[in-house]
Amino acid sequence: MPDWKPIEEAARGIGPMLLRIGSSAGDPFFVGYQDPNSGRWFDQENREVAPRWFCLAPVFDGEAA
Repeated sequence: MPDWKPIEEAARGIGPMLLRIGSSAGDPFFVGYQDPNSGRWFDQENREVAPRWFCLAPVFDGEAA
């Protein structure tokens, strides 16, 4: 289960990460990032978004266990 944190706690320019706009844990989430210069948030298709929550995206090394 993701460890969601308020977007205000995200380090500036961080990404990619999972972002969520709604306040419910069941709300949909998506991968996005923050522009380090402007502080604006974007999804992977470079559309500006206004997330309220974030969590670090899981890292996969590509090797099967």
